[in-house]
Amino acid sequence: MNWRILSLIFLTALVLACTTQIDADIRKNYDDALKTFNAFRNTDLNPELKIVDTEWVIEKWGNYDQKDEIFYKAMLLLPANYSFKKAKEHDLSSFVAFTWEGKIYVVKDNFNEETFRRTVYHELEHLYQERFNITSDGTFDGEKAKASTIEGDAKLISRVLARENYTKESLSEVDEKNAYFLLGYAPYLFGYNLAIEVFNRTNDTVSLLERPPTTMEQVIHPEKYFAKEGFERVYLGDNQNRLGELFVLFFLAAHTDDSIAWVAAEGWNGDAYTLNDTGWQWKISFDSEKDAVEFYYAVNNMLKILGNFEDGYYTIEGKYLPQKIKVELDGNYVTLTSHFLEV
Repeated sequence: MNWRILSLIFLTALVLACTTQIDADIRKNYDDALKTFNAFRNTDLNPELKIVDTEWVIEKWGNYDQKDEIFYKAMLLLPANYSFKKAKEHDLSSFVAFTWEGKIYVVKDNFNEETFRRTVYHELEHLYQERFNITSDGTFDGEKAKASTIEGDAKLISRVLARENYTKESLSEVDEKNAYFLLGYAPYLFGYNLAIEVFNRTNDTVSLLERPPTTMEQVIHPEKYFAKEGFERVYLGDNQNRLGELFVLFFLAAHTDDSIAWVAAEGWNGDAYTLNDTGWQWKISFDSEKDAVEFYYAVNNMLKILGNFEDGYYTIEGKYLPQKIKVELDGNYVTLTSHFLEV
């Protein structure tokens, strides 16, 4: 028999043996983690374990809503020529495990035995969370708050069960290169910090699951969560959205100094946002006229960096989606109005 064929047979057998061993290691660690979790939560969860690879994950969830791409590009968090599809596939390829339809899926390409049990605890906590009514109002802000509850709780509990130290995390410096990705990670960071606050007060996170935050303002500022602080419901038109304090922060921080963005965003008290084929409008309410002025100057300084000012509009061209943006201050409200430019 040709030695090349023999080598191919040997390598194939070796790969199969390694794959079989990895599958066995995954199942053993999974079974041990399941016992520990059920004892901690006093549950009898026994979800089916499915082992997949990154190719399967990308094939299953590689599609995306084109409206998301337009939104992030229109709001200057992504360059106009950015490949949203490649970014989506990059995110999916980093998956280690996830829950779906009552099962736990493990991506064997990213299996790490040292951290695997913590990963399983995280996913089991997601299944435990299904006992609670964790909902949102469907807005961008509300969905981020919901995700913060879900991911923050699971992240903390997984570390508690893994007997790892847990301390609050700080947001990395935001710039135009990482703003989109850090915005996606924000629920894991701010939700985790809120979960720690709840856990330190109650020695558990169940109360967080029973009464989840309704806005990212409550998530970012735990004292506002405990005080049940609300917000002004701003009206702009049909099919409006609410972007929230988190998006105000990232909208500014992507192109200005982070310290300025934090101060300008903290006065958020509600907003309304609409997007269509011709442009977008965003009306933001602030706690006071002083807070509105801080944001007004911050956003004007940001737009001066990105475009040219003429006849009351900033014209954005080149790197970002071509558009003209107008900024108006009225008491404790600031309204931004955009008109897309034809290319």
